[in-house]
Amino acid sequence: MFWGITPALDLIKEHKESTGNKNLPSMLNMLIIGGTDSRHVLKTIARRYRHNAESLQINFYLMEACMETVAKQMLLLFTAFQPKDSLGSEQKTRVFMELYGNSLIRQFTAKYLVHTANAMVNMITNYDYLNQKMGFLSLDIKYKERDYLENVVKFWSGKDEFNIVDMWDRRIRKELGIRYDSKIGVFDWDLHMRLHLAGARQICDQEYRMFRLNGMAYSWLESEMARPNRSLVCGILQNGQHFAHYGYLGDMETGPFVTFGLECEDESLLRSANGQNYHRSTDIIERNLKQIFHEIEHNTEYVHVKKNDLELGHAVLNHGKMVVDIKAPEVTKKEVNNCIKLKNVSIKFLTLSLLEQMLYKENYWNFFNVVYFAHNYLRYFDHEVVGKVMKEDALLVIEHPIFITQNRQRDLEEYAKKVEDKLGELKVIKFDFNLEKDCYMKFIKDDKQK
Repeated sequence: MFWGITPALDLIKEHKESTGNKNLPSMLNMLIIGGTDSRHVLKTIARRYRHNAESLQINFYLMEACMETVAKQMLLLFTAFQPKDSLGSEQKTRVFMELYGNSLIRQFTAKYLVHTANAMVNMITNYDYLNQKMGFLSLDIKYKERDYLENVVKFWSGKDEFNIVDMWDRRIRKELGIRYDSKIGVFDWDLHMRLHLAGARQICDQEYRMFRLNGMAYSWLESEMARPNRSLVCGILQNGQHFAHYGYLGDMETGPFVTFGLECEDESLLRSANGQNYHRSTDIIERNLKQIFHEIEHNTEYVHVKKNDLELGHAVLNHGKMVVDIKAPEVTKKEVNNCIKLKNVSIKFLTLSLLEQMLYKENYWNFFNVVYFAHNYLRYFDHEVVGKVMKEDALLVIEHPIFITQNRQRDLEEYAKKVEDKLGELKVIKFDFNLEKDCYMKFIKDDKQK
């Protein structure tokens, strides 16, 4: 719910390779349905300079079913586009990773979350303020959705208790049942027999086990995590001056490792020996995010500088019992910095109900160059709507749930069959697809087919 289950894509590169046309149009419109964490947005913006596309106008249209996901994406985008005098490269990367995938965060990150949440409340309720702070982002959602979004963000900076470690353990007990006492064996089986076989070999035993036990995906030896990550809350209900909630309802099996932690341009970080990685997926993610943030701000090639030669891939990290301070930290309100200005980039959140209405809205006909569907949003796929809004030679990308640990060969085959059925009479050219290796199904719209 709070992170994707497939690697981030450079959608400009995907569009160029799929169409075979090296010359880009003057504008690219991209519809991303269920992107979850804006990973494709960040990577696409970061890689613009590689395609000599700085002058290319890129418009992202994002649709989500849950306002918690919209709020989380706004938080991550705000953090990613902070100027270096506000958050340095090292600090920004760590803060982003903690908010993105850790159940517990540092005191500094908790204070940052409260400050940012206070500003986000103003952004949600005052679009002029939103334009001032994040000029590239806009919200085109219903009033009731905006009210709920406001409640979610208010909880982040509130004083209501939120013991995510206890909630996490209760969910594990419920899901595993009688297997709870042998949970370590269950976790190891899911990692080695599902994720590793599916291609996620960079995920190490210790970091995956730590995530499954208490939601701590990323850890560093010098960091003390003691504050709950309130941005992982779900189901906010206002109760007078306070809020009730359903706790954490997100993913507890795949983890936030796949999106940025499986691939790396620096192949030395992908080394392994005797089945053990020299570097963790955490290290890969940290390096990749530093690269993305550098490329976004400077539009130049990133040169990675290693802080030290410490390799933690196969190290055994001993974690004691979690000590959690469940109340929000006391902080004073202060003005947050404006995000960096992005030239020729716009990001718009749309209400999901607009999708079926696009069939009757002429301004969206023959409009999108790229359409992306997450695997859990396939029920919203309508071949008439998709065919109407896609341009000729537009790229259609459908996420493949290969990294969901519960899926077996039969489940993946049924999903692929479901996709074929959903395509219906939509005229497309299908790219080669390997059910057991590929993360995406890709199609090109071709109305010339008979």
